[in-house]
Amino acid sequence: MEMNKLYGIMPALMAAFDGDGIDKAHVAELVKKLGNDGVHGFYVGGSSAEMVLCSIKERKDLLETAMENRRDRAVIAHVGCLSTKDTVELSKHAKACGVDAVSSVTPLYYKYSFAEVKNYYKRIAEESELPVIMYNIPGLTGTAYGYDQLCELLEIEGVKGMKFTSSDFFLLNRLVNTYPEKVFYNGSDEMLLSGLAAGAHGGIGTTYNFMPDLMVKIYSLVKEEKLNEAREVQSVVNKAIATVLRHGGVPSCKHLISLYGVPYGDCREPFMPLDENAKADLFENAWQTVEAFRKNI
Repeated sequence: MEMNKLYGIMPALMAAFDGDGIDKAHVAELVKKLGNDGVHGFYVGGSSAEMVLCSIKERKDLLETAMENRRDRAVIAHVGCLSTKDTVELSKHAKACGVDAVSSVTPLYYKYSFAEVKNYYKRIAEESELPVIMYNIPGLTGTAYGYDQLCELLEIEGVKGMKFTSSDFFLLNRLVNTYPEKVFYNGSDEMLLSGLAAGAHGGIGTTYNFMPDLMVKIYSLVKEEKLNEAREVQSVVNKAIATVLRHGGVPSCKHLISLYGVPYGDCREPFMPLDENAKADLFENAWQTVEAFRKNI
């Protein structure tokens, strides 16, 4: 597969729930709406989708719903689980669904050895028979690797790229230059411009779920080498993100999806529902900031 098919802006698709599990109707509505607003693909089943709070069946249901409504957009399925057995099951399911690639964070909770992490990615590549996108997010996994170790992981047969969620853009730029045939994604929404400037081929993020058009605009402006204009859009995005972070990223973004026009409900426990003060702050300082900017583009 040509890896440039996976370039661009990909929302880390959030999950909506009802009494029976995944709220397929509203997930389908969001996927269609994001597609209409210009995103290039979807990253399905990661932490933005509350993966550790979902059953294996629910994760399969979410992916199947996304695939049914993606139209011609690329889909990367996040298949990472606490056990390799479950990861393999989701990998095989993703292949059966026809996704373009699979992805996973480094193994969670236990402090696994580098050899164990390397074997984990080999297993995903072998079992899925699909391009594998590593997910480097040391701030959440507690696993921080340097250049040499990341290169060793990127050289595993079948590993075709990385989602890079770190502020070490020196490291990102070195990896991009070392592996020009692979695809790299910026993973920190508030630093999309920085990641693209360092050579990333696109971005994957949670806030893309409610302001996809602004993220697509940043990506397009960078491709046109209009960095001053891109910085202006990133500044608007960051004002919204600062508000999101005050009240918790996942609950806040799910509420903002509802303001975006798709009723998306609350997160699962142990997340707590947002109070009215938080919702008012998100409306005034995140949603209205984004809406005001939209009127001028």
